[in-house]
Amino acid sequence: MKPIQNGIHEVFKNIKLSTYTAIVDDNFINNLNDEFAPTCFQEEIIKTVEIRTFYLDKKTYSMAIFSQSDQTTSVDFRNYNYKKPNRTMPFNLPISINDKLILFMNKVGLNCGSFDLIYTPNKDFYFLEINPVGQYGMVSHPCNYYLDKVIADYLIK
Repeated sequence: MKPIQNGIHEVFKNIKLSTYTAIVDDNFINNLNDEFAPTCFQEEIIKTVEIRTFYLDKKTYSMAIFSQSDQTTSVDFRNYNYKKPNRTMPFNLPISINDKLILFMNKVGLNCGSFDLIYTPNKDFYFLEINPVGQYGMVSHPCNYYLDKVIADYLIK
């Protein structure tokens, strides 16, 4: 499950309070109140790797995040393990997936955003979401994409 709108990311009395994607079981669901905040529930997708893709003007820049082997980050990379950071590396999307992302952005009328994808052991790609104002630094710096320059050149053009 994942909150539909803004999650919580606060520190209260030295305790980090955050809402991340979490696994829920039947007991949790059966004990929900009749009314609760809008929440997205989906079947768990087993991942080989998480992929973050920054998109700008029909070009994609992807990074693989090897988060599945760490109990802290196995469900949600954003539940970051600062003591043992996940391995990341540049990732080349298959042309068919890349083309689908470009088509999607054309259909929704966006020229910039960040995609969240999962690649599974069955070699399937799952689209999780698009963040229209998604951050690019987490993809740019580890993968040496120099997106600051790419974005500046786009804006100048």
